Amino acid sequence: MRRLQGVYSQLGDNALDATGRGVSRKAELFAVVAVVASRVLGVDMFDAQLQGALALTDGQVMEMQTGEGKTLAAVPAVVWYGRLNLHVHVLTVNDYLARRDAAWMRPI
Repeated sequence: MRRLQGVYSQLGDNALDATGRGVSRKAELFAVVAVVASRVLGVDMFDAQLQGALALTDGQVMEMQTGEGKTLAAVPAVVWYGRLNLHVHVLTVNDYLARRDAAWMRPI
């Protein structure tokens, strides 16, 4: 996936958007999402976040500690399920964090 990120990071915004719309493999889509997150939010996804996203798309539960980036880890999985035309619900018990993180991740 990191190799794909390197390739996709060389693309301009329009080409990256077109690539993201055309990919069908999970690794390719996750790499595009990681590049978009880097460009839009200025944060790079760590391997643990990508592994967490993979776990979510495999129907597994992931556990991450406070500050490890659960919000960012969920984004590739949400995009993947959206690509499959499946309904996605992201829940939290903290209303403040739900609003803040929804606004933070919306540009991706």
